[in-house]
Amino acid sequence: MRLLHEWRVLGLILVIASLLTACATDAQKIREADNARAFGERFLREGQTSRALQQFLKALELNPDDPHIHYDLAFTYYRKGILDKAEFHLKEVVRLKPDYSSAYNFLGVIYFRTGRVDLAIESYNKALSNLLYLSPQDARFNLGMAYLSRREYKKAAEQFELAISIVPDYTAAYNNLGKAYEGLQDKVKARQAYEKALEFAPNFTEAHMNLGKLLYRSGDRRGAAKSFKEVVRLAPNSEMATEARRYLSRLK
Repeated sequence: MRLLHEWRVLGLILVIASLLTACATDAQKIREADNARAFGERFLREGQTSRALQQFLKALELNPDDPHIHYDLAFTYYRKGILDKAEFHLKEVVRLKPDYSSAYNFLGVIYFRTGRVDLAIESYNKALSNLLYLSPQDARFNLGMAYLSRREYKKAAEQFELAISIVPDYTAAYNNLGKAYEGLQDKVKARQAYEKALEFAPNFTEAHMNLGKLLYRSGDRRGAAKSFKEVVRLAPNSEMATEARRYLSRLK
């Protein structure tokens, strides 16, 4: 009996030792994965996407259930234009961490870019359903863009307004709010939105172009000419500048 007891104790010790070794191995893998991810993020900041991808794949092999590694991989694939792989990893993110709002927002961007607007709207709304989401203005803006693409101008305007209420100097939101108000045939509010965008960003070429077109259609030739000249000055070799010059030739 004594011998049997000793063997049981020895067996228990071996089991505990095995568990401790496994825990130590897992902890080491997690540390190595974190180090690889840190290197990958540094390479990504430096614009070295291939080297970043190499590090993130290494990190994923060491810690396949880390949603943050999947997010970094999604972002890297997105930067490389490989949208299907970016989508795959974002779906892994939300599977592993269902409250990862930034991933839902990012997934919506990919759906939108690939023409799946309904799915994009659904993803943006999932991002916004989390009250702890730190950047709701991003999902609001993207939701506005989705509605704008479907010519649902009232819904688009509402989302851009909400984005602006969170970030009062959100110039891109003001610019697209102007487009939404134009869709609603409200030229006064459209002009105010474009002018607000330019108040915060005087060199915002697209806002100058949009304001110029609005003023041109409204019969304000002097104001339109001023806006189109700004487009040419700010981006002389762009397609917008070519279009602005065409408008200017009509105003002579």
